[in-house]
Amino acid sequence: MDQNPIPLPKEYPVPHDFHSNLRKRFLDFFKQQLGEQAKNSIVFLKGAVTIDKHDDDQQYRVEQESNFKYIFGCDLLDCYGILEVESGKVTVFVPKYPESYKMWMVVYSNEEIKEKYRLDDVQYVDQLESWIEKRAPSKLFIYKGQDSDSKLISSYPDFPYLSKYQVDEEELYWTLNECRVKKTDQEIEILRYVALLASESHENVMRKIRVGNKEYQMEALFKYHNFVYSGCRFTPYECICASGTGGATLHYIENDKTIEDKQLILADMGARYYGYNSDITVTFPSNGKFDEKQSIIYNAVLDAQRQVFASLKVGVNWGDMHFLAERIITQHLLDAGLLVGTIEELMQNRIGKIFFCHGLGHLLGMRTHDVGGYNKGCPPRIPELQSLRFRRDLEVGMVFSNEPGIYFVDFIIQEAFKDETKARFLNQEKISEFMYVGGVRLEDDIALTANGAEILNLVPRSIAQVEACMRGEDWKLIQ
Repeated sequence: MDQNPIPLPKEYPVPHDFHSNLRKRFLDFFKQQLGEQAKNSIVFLKGAVTIDKHDDDQQYRVEQESNFKYIFGCDLLDCYGILEVESGKVTVFVPKYPESYKMWMVVYSNEEIKEKYRLDDVQYVDQLESWIEKRAPSKLFIYKGQDSDSKLISSYPDFPYLSKYQVDEEELYWTLNECRVKKTDQEIEILRYVALLASESHENVMRKIRVGNKEYQMEALFKYHNFVYSGCRFTPYECICASGTGGATLHYIENDKTIEDKQLILADMGARYYGYNSDITVTFPSNGKFDEKQSIIYNAVLDAQRQVFASLKVGVNWGDMHFLAERIITQHLLDAGLLVGTIEELMQNRIGKIFFCHGLGHLLGMRTHDVGGYNKGCPPRIPELQSLRFRRDLEVGMVFSNEPGIYFVDFIIQEAFKDETKARFLNQEKISEFMYVGGVRLEDDIALTANGAEILNLVPRSIAQVEACMRGEDWKLIQ
């Protein structure tokens, strides 16, 4: 027998009352906001559907729709769910498969589904119409709206027979989103767990990857560590493992290059557990040692990240935090000689945006870019911050990323050189010397709790910590 067996997993035990607590919290808010409208009504959601691979007899892997998972806790595809607003009872309607399916796939009985997901009742989808008719709800609330980032419309029940009922397509969208923006303590525990797990996986990659490895080996190591230790079979988004100038591509997912000497590596990877996500980015040198120019850019980003974190508290506006990060980055680039002029001139002309070309961060939860960023009643998106995924005042329970960055994106910089209003602030010769750096992004997952802001992940951040980690030393001993 192998003397080094695979370790036993350390899965996080999700509390049995997890979804019932979420439902109660949502219904309390929903009734408070809607008053009489909510009486004798139902919330009607559509789960994720099976998607065939073109004309193949295989299917794509599909994750459960996040609202369906949030309310019902059910992972099964092709289902519908109803939450009765008055009683809080939940019924999930599942496909009815032929007996022959049991030869090919696991098919649970309705009673097994009810027990597995702690539901009040389970019926078949073909019983939906008669079930609704028998209940005669005063109103059906449908989750229908346009996502503020993707601009896509959410999937929703659209059966012809619904025309017989009063259907509301507005109120559920913003109220459910608002509940999801502010996480419960139980949700934050899962998010903390999945952030620490991803942190361990990042550290494992940093210790093992060296010059000559392929970028995809970082992805493989990360996924293996997540899966074998904690059962996190999938990641919330495609792993970004960029070396050299690949780091200047924000969502670089090719991961096919050979890592060369004296390159920076930007690794943006997260773990997913029970539908909840982490989103963490580290940047480190391929040979274990930052050179002078890499250090300048890295420390600029680190300073921005630290100053933003130090400023976080209830009531602070996230748009203001973006401008704070941009100002700090701009000042560092000015000090390093890449920019010319005064800091006020540079900020007024948004010169820092040439290098810090995305938003400071996003809400995080059951989606990597979670819902509610520009919810009803919240500050709207403005032209100056088009890439910022939310601009709300911070509240207890919010979980979000803090991810400033500096990128040497060739086409953006070349366009800036041609723009007279921008070119006068740019030291073209100096900038050309830094192009090989590619990009630096440092991303933490933050929870704003009653005790203040908390960084959920634990990864090497200072240059001394990163280099110690890559030498195999205990970087946590370095302040």
